[in-house]
Formats: sequence, structure tokens, C-alpha cells
Amino acid sequence: MNIFKPSKEQRKHSAEDIYAAFEYQWNYFVLMLLKETDETTTVSFELHDDVDKQTDEAITLYQIKHSVQKNAEGKTINLSDRDSDLWKTLSNWMEFIDAQPEMLVNASFILVTNKKVLDNQFVKALKAFQKNHDLDEFKSTIEVIKTREKKKGSELKDSSSESKNKPKKKGIDVSKIISDLLNLSNLDVFCEKITFSETDDILKEAIKKRMKNRFGLNEHRVDWVYGQIMTSLKDDAIELIENRKPVSYTGGVFAEKYHSVLDIGRSKIYFRSDYTYADFNGNPKELLFMKQLFNIRDTNENDIERIMELTVRWLSFNNNFNEHWNNNAIIQDDVDRLTQNVCSRWRTCHHSKHRRLPQDCSDEDLCNAGCDTVDEMRKEQFSLAGTNLEQSESEGCLYYYSNSSTDIIPELPLIGWHRDWKQKFINTDE
Repeated sequence: MNIFKPSKEQRKHSAEDIYAAFEYQWNYFVLMLLKETDETTTVSFELHDDVDKQTDEAITLYQIKHSVQKNAEGKTINLSDRDSDLWKTLSNWMEFIDAQPEMLVNASFILVTNKKVLDNQFVKALKAFQKNHDLDEFKSTIEVIKTREKKKGSELKDSSSESKNKPKKKGIDVSKIISDLLNLSNLDVFCEKITFSETDDILKEAIKKRMKNRFGLNEHRVDWVYGQIMTSLKDDAIELIENRKPVSYTGGVFAEKYHSVLDIGRSKIYFRSDYTYADFNGNPKELLFMKQLFNIRDTNENDIERIMELTVRWLSFNNNFNEHWNNNAIIQDDVDRLTQNVCSRWRTCHHSKHRRLPQDCSDEDLCNAGCDTVDEMRKEQFSLAGTNLEQSESEGCLYYYSNSSTDIIPELPLIGWHRDWKQKFINTDE
């Protein structure tokens, strides 16, 4: 199976860190795509930065920093004053400016992180500068961060000989980066361009919400659309990477590339209600659901009008169900959800009506319990793909699930009315 390869920076961390950081970065990229609707704006992944957004006039660079570390209260740790995520990001941006100084005028820089930034002294100094434009005050605050002794915390030396023999891990030189920043010739312009975006630990729900609101998705289809688009985007990205092409999309990529997925995600189903007995071909007495009703004496085999009425209810649901399936108006998730609801309610009802019957009860008692079960279930109202079914369609749904196997649900029948319905009717085509 193809997977994305982590960057050199990501490979320095644990497997958990790598996976979480990469997923976070990718999810933020998708979130930016969803937010962008301008056809002329391009959003890229791992091109000029972790994520970047370009127009003809400007570019915005996004550094995505994610942490799985928690504090004593179980919350994500703060972005500390000498945090490597902060200063490595600033270093990367200074390298970008150094390589393309003309880009600074039309560039913006955003550090996106799930760490808390409220108490970070650099962030406070930056926001103060962007209000009062006092560069000397800003520099003084940063100098304090530079000269402040780095907290040792977990870096305290281990007195054991084994620890002493271990090679020290080389980290970034925060003090040097601060010096480089303070000596930047266009520091004031650079600082005006920097912002921070504090986000949730997990972006999955934010992506779903954005998809639902932007495309007007059926509430019951959001998870399906999310799965389809996220999988397809990753597959496309892998193909682009393998062909040494940038992973870049314009803001309108979803409307163009995934219109078929979005159409299904937006669709609401409508049931035809004009079916009549004339639309049925065959002998209704041979339908398995009808045999089940005959068996418990719910319906008399000589009651032609009743048989025709129930046949039309089954036919209406059956034909609508098949039509929507064939037209991709309903998907497997919709079918599974309906099946789960029908079977769950049926199990409760069937058990309730039969639980007090002794094993050697009379046939009349069994028939009465079966009739009570089907009568109770006929009061239920089901929904399909987020659309509530009319009462007659819900009843037809019961007959569908107590009838013979179909291409959509080969396991039918899944429900029955008699206590011993499985022995009597399952795997029976007659």
C-alpha cells in the first residue's frame, strides 16, 4: 500500500508523533482547500511550506505544528517561549525571505498549532508591535527570551554511566535564531506579516462541518462523503508525488473533481406513490413475506383485496428502493443504516411478544404472538438516507425485509413473525 513519506524533520520523532503530525498537516491542507472557493487561488501541500496558498498577487505560507504531549491536566501543552516549533518555523521563514527577498512584500506567514499560544512572550510582543509599531520595545522583549536560561526540565543530566555514554541529541540553536531575527534588515516588515492560528487537536470534525455547510450535504451522508473525498485526495496526491508533480489544487477542485460524490451527498430521495396492483407481475401468494403472514393467520389466503393491498405496499417500497439504488441516490451506508434500524426494532418487538410463551404452547398462541408482533411493527416509521418514509412505505419496508433475497440485500429474509420463522422460511424460495 502506498503511503506518504515523512520529512526529515518528522523522522526525528516517535512513530506516534510522526503519524499525528502528518495527519494534522494533511487535514489542515484539506481544510484550506474546503475554505477556498476562488478558482484562481492555488492551495499546495509541501511545496513552499507545509501548506501554502497562492494567488497572482500574494502567497501565504503555513507552518503546521502539532503536538500529542499533554500537561498535568490532560490538555495540550503550551507553546513555550523557547519552543523549537516556534523558532524553527521563524528560521524557515527567514530562509525563505533570504532566498526570495522580493516576495516579502506580498507574503504572509501563519503558524498553525494545537499548542496554546496565549502566554507565549514572543506572541505577546508580536501582537503589541503590530499595534504600536514600537520596534525597540519588541527587540527588548525578544532579547529577554534570548538571554533567559533554557529550562532544563526533562533534560536534566542522568548521573548513570549508561546515560553519560549516550550521544547528546543536537537540537536547534534558539539563541542564534533569535540573533538572526533581531539582525534582519526588514524585521519590521516581517513582523507585520506573522500571525498565529490556534486550532483543535483533531481537525476531522472541522473538515466534516465545512463539507456539510459548503456543499449542503445530507446530514446522513457527511461521513460517507468525507471518507470518499479524503481517500481519493490521498490517492491523487500519491500519484502526483510519484510523478514528481506538486500536490496543488485550485479552490474549485471539489466542485470539478468530486461532483459525482457531492451529488450523492446532497441528494434527497423521493418515493413514487402511484404504484398499483397492475404493476405487479406474478402470483402474490408465492411471495415469501405473504407466506409468512398466511402462516400466522394475519392474512387469509382467500382475502384477495387484502392480499392485493399488502402486495402494493411491498411493491412500492421494493421498486423505489431498487430505483434509488440503481441511480446511486442511495449508497451502502444508507442500506446498512436502514437494515440496522429495522432489525433492531424487530428483535425487541419479537422478543417482547414471544418471551412468555412456553415451548409446548399451542399453535393458536404462536399465531397470536406473531400477529401481535407484526401489528406492533406496522406502527413503526423508518427513514432512508435521512428521509422519513410514509407509513405505507414503512409497512412495505417490513414486507421487503421479510421477503426473499435481493441483489441489494442477499441475506433476506432478515425478520419474521412466527416464533420458528427461520426454520419455516429461511432459504426457502417457494
